[in-house]
Amino acid sequence: MKRIHFTELGFKKNFDTFIMILGVICLIIGLVAVFGFLNSRLAGLAGFSAVLTTFPQMRTYFYKNYFLWNKRGGQIKVNSKSKRLIFKEIASFQLENNNLILLKKNNSHLDFQLNDINQDDIKKLEQILETLIKN
Repeated sequence: MKRIHFTELGFKKNFDTFIMILGVICLIIGLVAVFGFLNSRLAGLAGFSAVLTTFPQMRTYFYKNYFLWNKRGGQIKVNSKSKRLIFKEIASFQLENNNLILLKKNNSHLDFQLNDINQDDIKKLEQILETLIKN
């Protein structure tokens, strides 16, 4: 059974946001050092900041299935189908026959096949969507 990696975005919920902020701070210090205002040894922080700021985004490329979300929207990738979601545009959702069907307010829908996905992850996905989608 395949697993879904869940990540709630936000400063208090996720360590990745802290890494991004640390990367931006290193970039500022490194750029100031490059232009000669500080010690030249600190200029290496500009390159290190590139690693810090791209690491959290690169992690999702290694996951086969993931769900990233915050209070406004998220991104879901299940069985090689990826879609960006805005929760206020979704009217409801249904889980039936190993399919997740997201019904939008404009009468369109998104289908995700949940074949070979762990049942615990499907239940967790259902709980998260229940709290985020307002009827």
